[in-house]
Amino acid sequence: MGRLKAMVDPALCDPEKCGQGVCAALASCPHKILKQDAAGEVPFVVDSAFLCRGCFKCLPACPAKAIRKMES
Repeated sequence: MGRLKAMVDPALCDPEKCGQGVCAALASCPHKILKQDAAGEVPFVVDSAFLCRGCFKCLPACPAKAIRKMES
């Protein structure tokens, strides 16, 4: 069984639900694995296999519930 990590589901993500299109979960990640190129764009996880520690503090911060636990 692999390790669980955070992944963004782009089909569920709606950056406009976050303040001014800036992902609300970005600030909640203590390891800074979530990135967003510009306001209004879907955020993504950077090299999550190495950086995501599985704390999942980003999950409750996402108003669209677009961040999921995935097995690596």
